[in-house]
Amino acid sequence: MLKQAALFYGVYIVVCALSSFVDYFKTVGWFLVVEIIGAGTAVLFFTYNWNDYKKQLRWPSFSWQKLAAYGSIAMASNLLIHYISSWINIIIFSRDYYYYSIFAGMPGAAYLIIFFTAITPALFEELGFRGYLLQSLLNIADTGQAVFISAFLFGIIHLNFVSLFWLIPFALFLGYVRVKENTIWYGVFFHFCFNLTACLFELL
Repeated sequence: MLKQAALFYGVYIVVCALSSFVDYFKTVGWFLVVEIIGAGTAVLFFTYNWNDYKKQLRWPSFSWQKLAAYGSIAMASNLLIHYISSWINIIIFSRDYYYYSIFAGMPGAAYLIIFFTAITPALFEELGFRGYLLQSLLNIADTGQAVFISAFLFGIIHLNFVSLFWLIPFALFLGYVRVKENTIWYGVFFHFCFNLTACLFELL
């Protein structure tokens, strides 16, 4: 199981490193390939262990109040992090950083940004990291260790040292929610609301 989890993470880290540091891969076409590989890897590893992991797709204690609370926390958190990150980027790099400028000027750019920033990461990163990886770690470590390790690995996968100050707490919270609620769906919604708020800052 540990080797399988290492393979899952290895695929992610290699693909993310190539798309982040090799100029050849910094095109819209390669961006789409990277997105497909990331989503496919999450689905493949999750479904390969389907009998053990499918229970996370249930939503046994759905609550509109919880959903609203998680959404509100996500949006408020992103609001705070947006201004802190902008300040850090300006102090260190003398410029702000825009994640999806690759779509600038394209037809339907706003929809593409929302789809690839808010929808696909919320679904496939939660399926991969809180659905597959965290559950794998829970089978071989105690809850605290599993949540922390998965959060640390999630932070590293983004290959942005400056962003670690919020990525790791973000992933710790998502891991806590996944374990507490025994479903990935509150985390998916939280992740979606968080990233959607980031989209709105880029679009407005």
